[in-house]
Amino acid sequence: MKGLAGALVVALCVAAAGPAIGQQPDKKGAQLKGPAPAASERQAQAPGEVAVPPPEVLLVLLRTSLLALDHANKVNDYAVLRALGAPELQKFSSEQLGQMFAGLRASRIDLSPVAVVTPQLLEPPQITPQGIMRMLGYFPTQPLQIQFEILFQPIDGQWRIFGLTVRAASPGR
Repeated sequence: MKGLAGALVVALCVAAAGPAIGQQPDKKGAQLKGPAPAASERQAQAPGEVAVPPPEVLLVLLRTSLLALDHANKVNDYAVLRALGAPELQKFSSEQLGQMFAGLRASRIDLSPVAVVTPQLLEPPQITPQGIMRMLGYFPTQPLQIQFEILFQPIDGQWRIFGLTVRAASPGR
């Protein structure tokens, strides 16, 4: 999404469906975004210490995050997705996360193809001034593309999910 840096400074915002990759919202998506981490958060690494990981690590982060969401949607249990999250994501209970992704779950979109399909990034992964890594792109699946925007925060040497927007849309939308 354009202007994401501005969205990072607002209070935690959650929607059952929202725009992804510069598109209008639809009922087949889900969105979760968090604000920039507080400077006082002792677990987070300083932005100057953060670098974009190598492509292999990026691919694992992307796939495991989306597969965790897929599994959570299939069994309606968001405990693992929550556990993979950064502290801002973990402020939400598993039940609250379930409510946030209810629209995506109800649409029964199968995200499992992300395990084998090669993602297409719309821009290189980047680190924001707040030290948050942003990945934006899609998986060219048919008949619907799986579009994503994922934010990761480094916590104790591990990249953790900070924000997540996922939707399925026709190619070109």
